[in-house]
Amino acid sequence: MSQLTGDSTVVAASSPPGDRAAGLRVNWLYVGVTAALVVAIFWSSLWRLWSKTNPFYGEGNWGHSILVPLIGLYYLYLNREELARRPIVPNLPTTFSRFRWVSGLALLLAGGAGSWAAPVLFPGELGAYLTKAAQGMLGLGALVLLLNWGLGTLLFGLLTFGYGIWPGQNDYVKDLGLVITIFGIVLTMCGWPVMKIAWFPILFLICALPWPGLVYSRIATPLQHLASSVAVFVLQLTGVDASQAGTKILMDFGPLKPPRMLNVAEACAGLRSLMTFITLGAAIGFLSSRPLWQKIVITLSAIPIAVLCNVMRVSGQGLLDVYVSQEMAEGVAHQYFGLLMLIP
Repeated sequence: MSQLTGDSTVVAASSPPGDRAAGLRVNWLYVGVTAALVVAIFWSSLWRLWSKTNPFYGEGNWGHSILVPLIGLYYLYLNREELARRPIVPNLPTTFSRFRWVSGLALLLAGGAGSWAAPVLFPGELGAYLTKAAQGMLGLGALVLLLNWGLGTLLFGLLTFGYGIWPGQNDYVKDLGLVITIFGIVLTMCGWPVMKIAWFPILFLICALPWPGLVYSRIATPLQHLASSVAVFVLQLTGVDASQAGTKILMDFGPLKPPRMLNVAEACAGLRSLMTFITLGAAIGFLSSRPLWQKIVITLSAIPIAVLCNVMRVSGQGLLDVYVSQEMAEGVAHQYFGLLMLIP
């Protein structure tokens, strides 16, 4: 990889071995100092993320998170030769770029339009969230125009982290600030040639961030209703007199035995498999040599696949409860159906 000296780019391979070794030591010093600063600034978020997502005592819904940075590092390893050929061109405010001005103005216009339109088109809580997102886009556009994409994104990440502390008081916003800051650091120090490869493992880190509890519940509720509706339909096809009451399934067996009620709890909504499948889909897509549009399609296909598999799981447990035994449906089958859904 080429090495920056002042405002010029010197190809490391053409330098004497001693100079190359000294350059590598300086580069690793930069990496070490930058990493130490990131850990120092974001220590509270890093420790909370570890406590919530680690495979030893973290929350089960985010057990896949530990794999996300490992997959990102493996992606960089696979592309190490291409990275080594990319020149390091720091993205500094003194660097003139038509892309900077066009994209910065586009962000300003989109952010301004979104700030005006969001509360009108989406009144209520959703509109408030969209308005804040549009205001963030407006701020990022202004920073891009003032400082260029590198330092602008870096500062925007720090400001996002600060907003998550106060007045936002939102852990997810703080975590997003961490990812945005890492993106800005790499872009500032290495430039767009390197970022054309490094963007995926950085943005992929978002898949490891636990969602806010309110968002998790808002998404889980419609998925619970969907799983309940399909399970009732499947049970009716097999001759069971089943009906739906919210997220509960009522099965009437007539005078032969008392009715049974199954509850599709929030844990059965399929969000755990949804996040796992999206992570798996992105890994499969981006670790391949396919075109970018195919990688994106593979990643997005994980969403309907995860929803379908969860519906199959809930329906299968309902059939087991009726035709085999309640104990099996609530015991071993309940635990291992989620693993079996990885097959389809």
